[in-house]
Amino acid sequence: ITYYDVFPKALGSILKSTNTRELHLRFGHGWYDSDLNGKLVANGNLSGGTGVEIWAFIEANSEDEAFEYWVQLANSLSGLFCASFNSIDSAVTTKPEQLFQKESNIDTNSNLLGQLYHFRSALPREPICTENLTPFLKLLPTKGKQGISSLLSGNKMFNAEWTSMSIDILTNCEDGGVDNCTQSLKQAINLILNVPKVKDKNKYPIPKPTPGAELKCDPSRIHDLYNCFPLVESPDLDFTFLDLFGKVIRGGSLVASKPSTVCFDIDLNNWEIGHLSLQPPDQFYMDEKLCFSLLTSDEYNVSFKTHDSSKVNNIEQPPFQASRSLSGYSQESGGFRLDFFNPTEGDQVIVIFQALPWFVKLYTHSLVLTVTNKSGESVLLNVQNEELSEYIKEIVYHPAVDRVTPTHLELRILAPAKTKLKFTFSFDKSMLLYSEYPPDANHGFELEPVVFALIDKDHPDNVKYIMRTTTGLLTLPTPDFSMPYNVIILTLTIMSLTFGSIFNLLVKKVVTEEEAELAQSERPVEKLKQKFRTLFGRT
Repeated sequence: ITYYDVFPKALGSILKSTNTRELHLRFGHGWYDSDLNGKLVANGNLSGGTGVEIWAFIEANSEDEAFEYWVQLANSLSGLFCASFNSIDSAVTTKPEQLFQKESNIDTNSNLLGQLYHFRSALPREPICTENLTPFLKLLPTKGKQGISSLLSGNKMFNAEWTSMSIDILTNCEDGGVDNCTQSLKQAINLILNVPKVKDKNKYPIPKPTPGAELKCDPSRIHDLYNCFPLVESPDLDFTFLDLFGKVIRGGSLVASKPSTVCFDIDLNNWEIGHLSLQPPDQFYMDEKLCFSLLTSDEYNVSFKTHDSSKVNNIEQPPFQASRSLSGYSQESGGFRLDFFNPTEGDQVIVIFQALPWFVKLYTHSLVLTVTNKSGESVLLNVQNEELSEYIKEIVYHPAVDRVTPTHLELRILAPAKTKLKFTFSFDKSMLLYSEYPPDANHGFELEPVVFALIDKDHPDNVKYIMRTTTGLLTLPTPDFSMPYNVIILTLTIMSLTFGSIFNLLVKKVVTEEEAELAQSERPVEKLKQKFRTLFGRT
């Protein structure tokens, strides 16, 4: 990068110092319900799991040198985004072989200074908050002061049902060579807001019971000040940008090559859209969506109104459904269960990516696959059945090394139409050192989401849809952290008692009571007291 007119210099200097040719960051918060919300935006390519996720391609002469750059990159991004990337080391780093592949237009056979090395890591415990949003907005040319980004604020954004932020940096070279290359930065934010919930919080910032006068009770049933049978919530809905985000759009971006466009994918037969601006913009249709462009520096506020909020456009369902759950309650061992369902009429090629901490010892020989066809018939297959190869086409497995590398598992499977697949694995739990437990050890350890990706049959490197499950909460044998303090207190008490007794024996002389009284009477102070008693007639 030579010019930093719109590209953030803070990020460019980090990429240059670490020889990073491609970088992807994901920040996730909340839970995405695919049954309610349908497919992920951009087929899941701009979404991440809970916490933070990072993968990059680094140019270096050797893998050891590339890993040093990788650690340096994580430490630099930690300070830039106020996140715990600095905790990334070899124990949480994997090298994917089938997913998260290179998207940049760089020919690996071209005149590179070194080779490209691929690294990925995820931190599912990382909380996403305003401290991450602020540096995210600072990367924009407008710094979040103009354009659509001026709507974003931390107190509104992270009260959403689900939030995802993404940063993608690619290196594109002409003809795949390295003589003339440019880097592009793409930032995206996806939100799911519960409008009635947001409006209620605007009305009552501090949660409290609804006043009796505002309760909507069923008039056909007995109700008074203490009893109420609530009515079904009214389908009428009326809100604006100001209600949802606490802000309005502060004009268009003055540095963009083309004006920003705002589009609404709603049922215009049941929804009314109004512009609350001094100069309402001209509206147009693009891809069957109502849109308008931010052509001026005026403020833009849009109102939405309907008498039946249940009438919305049809939601496109995802091409498959998947989930991950934990089984077992023992403190020494447990199990995983991966559920997959193909609702389509054709076979699907799926890649499953799972990275586990080093203290989870996964046993691949314990794999059991349950296949349920559309008629409800189930078949159990284990690693000894030859029919297993009809569903599992390829396995990539790198076992964990204690405190060095995590468990890395990738499965390429073939899911028949209208078929449910259930994978189960067994694992053992390793013991941790006392200092390796987090402050809230009894809460458990977060496991990063499992990644499911739909692969194009004709182009194996093309991912048609990708999604991540929720995080898993794993409990490990937890020591009694109060015991060390009890031992310390008991030890110090015994030492103080022992020291006091020995010290008295060493510095003090043992005498009889008569000798002690005689020695006391011969003290100068006692003689002086005796003279005063004689002088004043006291004995």
